[in-house]
Amino acid sequence: MARRLLELIDQEGMHLREVSRLLATDAAFSSQVLRVANSALLGSRYEVTSIQRALSALGVNRLRALVVTVALKNYIGHQRDTVFLRRCWRHNLGTALWCETLANCCNVEPPVGYAAGLLHDVGRIALLTLFPHDYAVFVSDSIKGGPSDLETERKLFDADHCQIGYHLSESWNFPLAISDVIAHHHDAAGPGTPALRLLVHAACIAANMSGFRAAGVECKWDEARLMELLPPRNARLLPPAEVLMERVAAAFSEIERALL
Repeated sequence: MARRLLELIDQEGMHLREVSRLLATDAAFSSQVLRVANSALLGSRYEVTSIQRALSALGVNRLRALVVTVALKNYIGHQRDTVFLRRCWRHNLGTALWCETLANCCNVEPPVGYAAGLLHDVGRIALLTLFPHDYAVFVSDSIKGGPSDLETERKLFDADHCQIGYHLSESWNFPLAISDVIAHHHDAAGPGTPALRLLVHAACIAANMSGFRAAGVECKWDEARLMELLPPRNARLLPPAEVLMERVAAAFSEIERALL
């Protein structure tokens, strides 16, 4: 449903009625999208009661990001619920919200950054689905200080989460820019690194430092480290770190509440 809806939203000459008609075939999914849409419009004087209104109020890019949020949460919910799947979900959503917060620093549209951040670690979710016990042990060991690098993943599972995530993104016809992020978000940055990949890399580290860690040992907040990953001129215009963390935490709580 989410994939069909995203394809329809991306079509030129797309009509709002067509989107509403498609979502009407899955009332549960439609109501979830509307709940999250209303959470994104806190302070609005009017409740969003239809997909057409959501499109008008949020715009196509923002609605696309919310559709992906609901779809990914549902996909995780259909798997066996484990503490490690919840960790992956929290990390992905935390990274998405940090992407949205830092997007202007990297000259990226916030909804595009949000979608890329939400999906960047989809390969971990796939590995937990394919190898629920073994990959959970790997994540658990990494939290205690064991190896969490891609090379170790490849030795244990014949592929790392970036490779598996990229394969999924190709199969699901994700936009090329998002597929690039999924495949290369652990690569070292260089002069030719795309802006979206730089943004997700910075947001992923910010998520880890602010309590949304999927794997690896706990790391404390280090503002200097984050600033090194962002274009210096734009990074200087950011609000204080405390303000950014409060903003991300509040948005995270609202989305989580809307998805209950």
